[in-house]
Amino acid sequence: MTEKKSLGENQHLYQLRVLEDNYTYIISWDQDALVVDPGEGEPVEKLLEDEKLTLKNILITHYHADHTGGVELLKKKTECHVIGPEDERIPGLDQPVAGGEELLFGPFSIEVFSTPGHTKPHLIYYFRDLHLLFTGDLLFTGGCGRLFEGTPEEMWNSLEKVLALPDDTAIYCGHEYTVANLEFAVSVEPDNAALQKRLEEAKSGKVLVPSTLAEEKATNPFLRVQEESLQKAVGMVGQAPAAVFAHIRALKDNT
Repeated sequence: MTEKKSLGENQHLYQLRVLEDNYTYIISWDQDALVVDPGEGEPVEKLLEDEKLTLKNILITHYHADHTGGVELLKKKTECHVIGPEDERIPGLDQPVAGGEELLFGPFSIEVFSTPGHTKPHLIYYFRDLHLLFTGDLLFTGGCGRLFEGTPEEMWNSLEKVLALPDDTAIYCGHEYTVANLEFAVSVEPDNAALQKRLEEAKSGKVLVPSTLAEEKATNPFLRVQEESLQKAVGMVGQAPAAVFAHIRALKDNT
């Protein structure tokens, strides 16, 4: 499944479903392109051929194979430039980047945020002019990534960086976990009407990726740990946000 969205004159965003439930994204300007987290190479290669695009850069959020599995094929076929966190586990890495850096490709200015938690390191990429955020496995529609290498405090600090962005920021995440995430969210906060509505939409087959940051603030329990209504729902009123986050993450891990 591939969706194509116009970002401006001769600029497009392609949203590909790859592997079992991963998303890979291709952003093009004129006939050049970059790809975010190619978990599989062949679908990306086919799209590039069909759209007559030249792959210039690959952006990697973290080393997991379902986000990097297509790197070697694409690099061999196109001689593109691989950019990502400084991590020897990332195949073919040409340019390590860290939080606070800015990347310029064609018309796009991309801010790099360091967001450890799911893995260490982990990066997300923000197209500030377009309010597009590629979150890898930091943040999903209705959920967040498991903590494989980081602490709850690190993950919450990473999520706070997202919360500081504009409400209309489009969240392009790394996986299609929406229904399961929202079912868990309803179990945590059953009286949240906005959440119930989103779950109904997801169950009807509507694709909720991307979501907006405003929608996530209203319905994603991992971004709502400072809300009194959520704290009350889990019996942690007045507790530190990182502690509430850790509690909810533990609940999700055990479902």
